[in-house]
Amino acid sequence: MTPIDKSLVTVLVVALVIAAIAAPLALRKVPPNAIYGYRARATMSDNALWFDANAHFGRGMIAAALASAAAAVVLFKLFPPDPQSATLSTVLILVVPNLVATLATSRFVRRQR
Repeated sequence: MTPIDKSLVTVLVVALVIAAIAAPLALRKVPPNAIYGYRARATMSDNALWFDANAHFGRGMIAAALASAAAAVVLFKLFPPDPQSATLSTVLILVVPNLVATLATSRFVRRQR
């Protein structure tokens, strides 16, 4: 298995794990807790906001996982980077969409308050 193939598999597995973790949030199945979910001062003090924000966050993380998987397939199969760039590409493909989802949820929470 080449470094490019390993990077692709890594992104696809991590994206699947992120989507699996995000699904209960998107479905509003996770009550306020100290470990799991979009934890902010505002969401921890308001149950309705907790569920709204975490549903938003869960959907965003699922979208981020799908975007990461699609970007990895396109990049690594159509435009393969050199092996030294594969690790950086993998990190960026995973981090950037998830960061966007987190920032979008932060904005959502601010607008709800």
